[in-house]
Amino acid sequence: MSLSVKWESIQRMPKMVLGLCIILTVIPGFLARLDMFYIDDMVWFLLLFPCFIFSYYLGFAGGVFAALAVNVYHLFWFMYEKYLRMAELVNQELSLHIGVAIVTFLCAIGVGLLSEKLTEKQMQLQSLNQKLKHLALYDSLTSLPNRHYFMERLSESLQGEPSVSLLFVDLDGFKKVNDTYGHDEGDRILIKVANQLKHCCRDSMFVSRLGGDEFIVMLVGADQEKSIETAQEILKKLQLNVHDLWISASIGVAISKHGDTPSTLLKSADSAMYHVKSRGKNAVGA
Repeated sequence: MSLSVKWESIQRMPKMVLGLCIILTVIPGFLARLDMFYIDDMVWFLLLFPCFIFSYYLGFAGGVFAALAVNVYHLFWFMYEKYLRMAELVNQELSLHIGVAIVTFLCAIGVGLLSEKLTEKQMQLQSLNQKLKHLALYDSLTSLPNRHYFMERLSESLQGEPSVSLLFVDLDGFKKVNDTYGHDEGDRILIKVANQLKHCCRDSMFVSRLGGDEFIVMLVGADQEKSIETAQEILKKLQLNVHDLWISASIGVAISKHGDTPSTLLKSADSAMYHVKSRGKNAVGA
């Protein structure tokens, strides 16, 4: 809990709210001279509102700052009335002014603490929402976007871009790694492949894990020649040794055509990948 109030924080408050705080701080000194309907006594409780407002926007420190500010003004008014204007401030009025000072401080502290707690809870809620969003959109093992997130991006790209290419990447020999060395070793390979794909990724590329040992790379604005060239670069990066086993990749390339949907384009890339596997694997095909 900090007791410092930065000027920048005050400047970020709405100007109308700051103006209202100033008015509510200054006006009781003028209204207190109106000797009618007890307005001269009760008007000092208007000082509570600047404390509430500063506590709301700036937390505990803001509330204490506001309480100090309004009570400095309050004390200045009291000294002016008593010693310069020689006004008769009887004991009953004096107790009222002391009560106002105490109440403003207590309310400012209470509201400030409540505001900080609410802010803390709000930050925790935002952090939890971010984690839930990450779990919904990203693969838990590789931290790559998952199939759901990929299909959303692909749908957006097909609507807004003239050319979209998909590189469907399937690992060769991955099942044997799992069967021979276990799933922990398989997970390590998947993470390594994901990292290699991230390193290959440029601004116009979007990399995702579809599931298992299947990955997908989306290129925006690339023609067939550029897409195959990129796939060849990725293929070179995915030549991996796992103890005595060899891991490679088969990559199918598909270029969007008029009328393609996310499902049809993905199916075309999937078919191109299986065509590569049927011809011997460890290659690129379109």
